Amino acid sequence: MTDTDYKSRRSAAVPSSRLSRMASLTGLAGRVAGNLVAEGSKHWLRGQRPAMSELLLSRKNLEQVADRLARMRGAAMKLGQLISMDSGALLPPEMAQILERLRDDAVIMPAAQLVSVLEENWGSDWDQRLAQFSFEPVAAASIGQVHKGRTHGGRELAIKIQYPGVRRSIDSDIDNVVSLLRLSGLLPRDMDIDPLVAEAKQQLRLETDYLHEQRQLLAYDAALKDFRHYDALALPGVDPDLSTEQLLCMDFLDGVSLTQAAAQRPELQHQIPALLLEMFFCELFQLRSVQTDPNPANYQYSLQQDQLILLDFGAVRHFPTEFVRHYHSAICAATDRNAAALAGALEALGFFSQRHDAANRKVVLEIFMEATEPLRTPGPYDFGGSDLARRIHERGMAISSDPDAWHTPPADVLFLHRKMGGLFMLAAQLGARVDVHAIFSHYREMP
Repeated sequence: MTDTDYKSRRSAAVPSSRLSRMASLTGLAGRVAGNLVAEGSKHWLRGQRPAMSELLLSRKNLEQVADRLARMRGAAMKLGQLISMDSGALLPPEMAQILERLRDDAVIMPAAQLVSVLEENWGSDWDQRLAQFSFEPVAAASIGQVHKGRTHGGRELAIKIQYPGVRRSIDSDIDNVVSLLRLSGLLPRDMDIDPLVAEAKQQLRLETDYLHEQRQLLAYDAALKDFRHYDALALPGVDPDLSTEQLLCMDFLDGVSLTQAAAQRPELQHQIPALLLEMFFCELFQLRSVQTDPNPANYQYSLQQDQLILLDFGAVRHFPTEFVRHYHSAICAATDRNAAALAGALEALGFFSQRHDAANRKVVLEIFMEATEPLRTPGPYDFGGSDLARRIHERGMAISSDPDAWHTPPADVLFLHRKMGGLFMLAAQLGARVDVHAIFSHYREMP
C-alpha cells in the first residue's frame, strides 16, 4: 500500500471535535469581520460610502466562507449544498455562486487521519482485512470519501469512508453555520429557512449511518426491479461483513461521468436524461421511494455494459400513499393548466400558509404550471435551448422579494422539487431533447 499519489490532492485534517469545529467557524467569523473593516477602509479613503451589504458580500468574504465549509465537510458543507440548490433563487447571486462550489468541492483527509478511521472500525490490523487498498480516493464529498479495495477473494470494492466527527456534530454544526450566515449578513435575516434546517439535520442523521444506507440500497434495488427499464441500470452489491456505521463497502462499478459518456456516444446526451426522468416518475408514482439527491456525481455510465450506474442511496426518501396521490393530482392539474384543481391539490399537500394573499398564491400556481412545460409539450422537449429556468427564476423573485409572503413548502415537496429541478438542469447541461410528454403519459393513469 502506498500514499505516493495522495499528496497530489488538496488535503486537510477534518476537525473532529465539537470544540474544534466551533472554533473553526468562530475564526471564520473573525476573518469576515476583519475583511469588512479592511475593505471599508479602502472605500472610505477614496471618499466612497459603500453599503454594509456590499462589503459583506465581497468576493474575499464569500470565498473564505465556502472554503471553510469545504474543509469542515459534513453538516456544514451539506447545509451549504442544500441552501445553494433549494434556495438559490432567494439568495444574493454572489452567495449562490460561491455555495455552488460546495456541490463538488471537498478537501480529502490526510493519510494519517484516514488510517485512524480505518483502525477505529476494523481494528489495528485493518490492513489484513483486504488484499489491496488504495490510499488515493476516487471521489470525495460532504460526508465521506471513496477508496478502491480488493478482498482476498478477488472482489473489487468501492469503500465509502466517513469523515470523523461528522455524525456527532450535526446539530451544532448546522446551528453554528446558520448563525454565522445570519450574523455576517450573507444570509438575509428575514429569510425563513427553519424547515430546511430541520430537514437538513434529519437527512444528515440518516446519511451518516452507513448501515442505514446499506439497507436503503438493498430495499431500493429490490423495489426498482419493477421499473420497466431496470436492465438499463446497474446498482452495486454490498459486503455486509466489512461494512460498519462509518464504512460502506460496495462493489466497484467502473464507469465514466455522464458528460464523458455523452461526449463519446452523442446519442446518450438524450437517452440518459430520458432514462433518469422516467425512473423519477416510476420512483414517485409507482414505488413511492425516490433517491432525492440530483447531484450528477451520483451517477456514472458504463460504456462497456451500456448501463447507467447508480451510486448513492443515503438520500432515498419514502413517501406516504396519500402524499403521492395528492402530488399526482397536482402535477396532472399543472400539466393541464387547471389552476383550480392545482390549488386544491397544493392545499391538500400543505403547500400554502394561512398568510398567503391571493396575488402571491397566483404566482405560486403560475410557477408550478410553468415548471411542467416539458410534461405537456408533445414530442421531444429541447432542454438545451429552453429558457424555462430563467422564466421560473423571474417569477420566483416576485415572491422572494417579499419575505413575509414566502412560505417554505413541506419537506417532502421540497425534496421532490429539488430532484426534478436537478434532472431538468442535467438535461439542459447535456443539451438533451426528451419526449417527456410521452414518458409522463405512461405514469399519468396510475393510481
